Amino acid sequence: MLGTTNPYSYTYSTVAMPFSAGNLNSGFSSDKNLQNVYLHATLQQIDQLANEDIEMQAPVSEYAVFVVVDTNIVLHHLEVLKQFVGDVERLSLPVIVVVPGAVILELDSQKKDLRSGLGFAARAGSTWLLEKVAQRRTVKAQANAETCKSTGNWKIKERGEIIVNSGMYNDSLILDCCMHFSRRRRTYLCSADNNLCLEGAAQDLPLIIPCNRWSSRDVAKSIYGNIVDVDKFESFKESYRYPENDSATALEDDDIMMNVDEDEESNWTPQHPLNLLHEAVIDHFTLLLIELVGRVGGPEVRQKTTAEESANMSRHAPRRRHYSEWSAGDCLDYLNERKGIRPREPTAQKFLLKVKHQVVVPYARRGWEWSRYQWDIALGNLKETGDAWGDISISETLAHLQPLVDAAFALAR
Repeated sequence: MLGTTNPYSYTYSTVAMPFSAGNLNSGFSSDKNLQNVYLHATLQQIDQLANEDIEMQAPVSEYAVFVVVDTNIVLHHLEVLKQFVGDVERLSLPVIVVVPGAVILELDSQKKDLRSGLGFAARAGSTWLLEKVAQRRTVKAQANAETCKSTGNWKIKERGEIIVNSGMYNDSLILDCCMHFSRRRRTYLCSADNNLCLEGAAQDLPLIIPCNRWSSRDVAKSIYGNIVDVDKFESFKESYRYPENDSATALEDDDIMMNVDEDEESNWTPQHPLNLLHEAVIDHFTLLLIELVGRVGGPEVRQKTTAEESANMSRHAPRRRHYSEWSAGDCLDYLNERKGIRPREPTAQKFLLKVKHQVVVPYARRGWEWSRYQWDIALGNLKETGDAWGDISISETLAHLQPLVDAAFALAR
């Protein structure tokens, strides 16, 4: 069982996860390709957490809501989802984001996609979801029994139920999840799939639909209207957009139900694709490195300076920090020192630094300020660290990142 106070306290060895095709209850297909093992294991951990005895209690406020997210939100709008969850937690609002089991299965189906970049997107989304589900605070995964099906398990087909089209069947599973939670509290369906939204509207489900320059503030407007001060929610922040793999179901501009302020739009200049991809790389690999330190580190990485110790120390004296608070550079310094690794320049520590507004961060550069050669060296250093520790998550993710780097540099020419 994972700790509820520290999202990074789990290790892979604590969760027994069978990978055989005969495990029908898991819902996951078997995959012996080592480039897919990490994503597969991550999603199975989420599925197991959803069905543990510890129950995330439903919110009790009169404004309490559930927000059920579709797969396209996790793949193509992950930064907005992160932004909204962060705002909800910062403002202590009674909102629970629900990830249907069908979404977990659809993320699993993207694990072999090396060409479109959705393999990387699925890994980024699943890693973040595991972190948040393990916290048992704002994000929960659908448990098997959280269904309207007569079978009492969303994974088990009802008598006479026939699957003609897997996409349509997954949509029906997501709607089933929505209808189950709508019995308890007001429940929103958050999706960019036109067909799914039409079906949700037919069931009288309130919808949250992405729009141009979508943000946490837009999500809050959809839920609360004027009940809360939506200005307390974050506004639009540009992020890397993975390619849409199903344009037939994606909402077109004419279908979008929310408008964008024209003056705001005219003053906006899009960022370089390499900058956006670089930020996505920093966010994702920071989580992977923290996981790795938590798995291989000793007691020293779990120590933290107490308030009493800090009061008696010079303000210039270094403080001990729990590894969950470390930066990517902190993790790499620790991991490389223990293995005697001497990386080439530019080091991954420097490459994974974010440029901050109005704050000078030594060695930090934007994505486009690193040459292709420097990208390759830095990511190669990252792979060397992962390989030295026998970690599959880093090498697996790097393989799926490669086509995105190729495409971003092609655009930069």
